[in-house]
Amino acid sequence: MCQASGSGAKLFENSFEEMLHRDDLPQFDSISLHGIWSWISTENQKHIVEFVRKFLKTGGILYNSYNCYPGWSPAAPMRELFVLHDKYAHQSSKTFNRVEEALKFTEKIISTPQGYFSRVPDVKNIFERTKKYNHDYLAHEYFNRDWICMYFSEVAEMFQAAKVEFACTASIIEQRANLMLPPNCIEILNSIENPIMREQVKDYFLNRQFRKDLSVRGGIRLSQPARTNLILETNYILADKNPLPEKINLPIGTINLNKDLLEKLQQHLSADNYRPKNLTEFNQKNPQFNPLIIEDVTTILVHAGKILPCQSESAINKTAPRCHSLNKYICERAKFADEVQFLASPVTGGGVPVNRFERIFTAAIFDGKNTADEIAEYAWKIFQSQGQTLIVQGKALQTAEENIAEFKKGISPFLENRLPSLKILQVV
Repeated sequence: MCQASGSGAKLFENSFEEMLHRDDLPQFDSISLHGIWSWISTENQKHIVEFVRKFLKTGGILYNSYNCYPGWSPAAPMRELFVLHDKYAHQSSKTFNRVEEALKFTEKIISTPQGYFSRVPDVKNIFERTKKYNHDYLAHEYFNRDWICMYFSEVAEMFQAAKVEFACTASIIEQRANLMLPPNCIEILNSIENPIMREQVKDYFLNRQFRKDLSVRGGIRLSQPARTNLILETNYILADKNPLPEKINLPIGTINLNKDLLEKLQQHLSADNYRPKNLTEFNQKNPQFNPLIIEDVTTILVHAGKILPCQSESAINKTAPRCHSLNKYICERAKFADEVQFLASPVTGGGVPVNRFERIFTAAIFDGKNTADEIAEYAWKIFQSQGQTLIVQGKALQTAEENIAEFKKGISPFLENRLPSLKILQVV
């Protein structure tokens, strides 16, 4: 993927300790840990803290995601049963079977109305949800040799030793307490002066079990007007051509958005062939809307995935050729396996979820096929060459004509709705 995109990304097979002691690394603008912190030893956590202290620039950003208390409190003993069985009683050497064995053993314990599981009844519901997950995911999440669940305050204090201070969560909606919690909870949070204590209490109110934190070295807190100005100055783009929804479900409940504001915002972002635009000009043309209201609505719509924040025009132009090459490669691979479920957008700097059929249809577009007939024929030849057919209502389609006709049913909405959105995001 690195070679296909020409990204110049460098991959190293080093332990955390080995990476820490390298003498050929630069000072980094950002360091990211995703699915790392909770699943490594205390020793390796210390290596990472020291790495951040040594290699993160002043003004640099640290991203860290991890499991946390209090949300994990009911399920932690359940996870311990998984590990206990896998360590001492597993029969198979295959990961899938070992996970299945541990699930069956734990189900027996949980279904016995005795002790812990009788006093924490929610664990049974948690287990029912857990056993439906993909076994590969369960193996990573629950069966690691190391698993350390921590409170936010513990993690924040560890990174303070690296001169890195917590800034905010990476979830935009969680930065806005008024969109997450009722007034009585906000009143308590506002009475807490220390930011670490305030954030920890918020975790109790939200029963949070997974965090995505952004921390910064040498950060400066902005005033409310400065923050609002930056949010309005950011470029945004519509995720698709559908009308912006008037109702959005949030943790605090269903929010009804201002219909007039939504319609004018849709017109603004649709203009000039959906070119990314900031909201400062929008606010100047629509002074009847308070900037704070625009900020709230923008936050809600970004959270809902209806509008997307964008990179700068120079960053889009710089990354577009690499994204195009990467997407072409990923779509080509989709002919053989369902490996990567996302394509890259140079506009947003992020991934766009695209299912395997859509990736095969996009591969056809890359290969110059434009009509539903051409794309259906293209897709059918891929399946036919691998001895595969489409399954409809549990039955395999037998003839080429049947398969091509079925492909066309999915290609028409793809061409009418999905492809235009992918083009707006410069995925294709």
